[in-house]
Amino acid sequence: MKIHARFVSVMLLTALCLTPVLAEDAMEKDVTLEKGDEAPDFALPEWSEEELEQAREEGVELPKKLSDFRGEKNVLVAFYPRVFTGGCTAQLCGYRDEFELFVSADTDVIAISMDEQEESDRFREEYELPFHVMGDEEGAIVDAYGVPRLDREGNVFSSRSVFLVDKKGVVRYIDLEYGVEEGLAPLYEAMDNVVKEQEETEQARRETTGN
Repeated sequence: MKIHARFVSVMLLTALCLTPVLAEDAMEKDVTLEKGDEAPDFALPEWSEEELEQAREEGVELPKKLSDFRGEKNVLVAFYPRVFTGGCTAQLCGYRDEFELFVSADTDVIAISMDEQEESDRFREEYELPFHVMGDEEGAIVDAYGVPRLDREGNVFSSRSVFLVDKKGVVRYIDLEYGVEEGLAPLYEAMDNVVKEQEETEQARRETTGN
């Protein structure tokens, strides 16, 4: 199954226009997460009553943490600086507009920033984002993934970074300097490679077992 990188044309606004520097408390933190490592687990935000009711009607159990996707979905864990800023809105709305590519690749999306969960929920609702949008206000997930924290005049936020996690919970692709437009092609290529490998593994299993 080939994923075609169809670039979304976006206008990158200058809401985050000043040059950021590494936050002092992040200076000594080395990035240790590498491809092939197990993805650090974390809890997902609570589902809305509407989503819970729909799941009950469909007889589906909604995931409560990242590891609940194992065996079911690949996951793009996408860190971004701030809700309602130009580049971040373009990034997540780009995923929304191209979401059929993620669906075809059996890949869900979890977008994470160091905002409050209430603001993240409002961001998700306003732009009708069809995936999880998490607030990691204390930066626990940011630090677990080794994502650099940036400081702009005392405002600390995560750098724009993405991690592709496969159905076994293994990190398959990392981009710690992800670009809203230029980062799409290598990300889609990585997703395509994971899907191909999974299809080949499943085909080999069927040939071996006869099922």
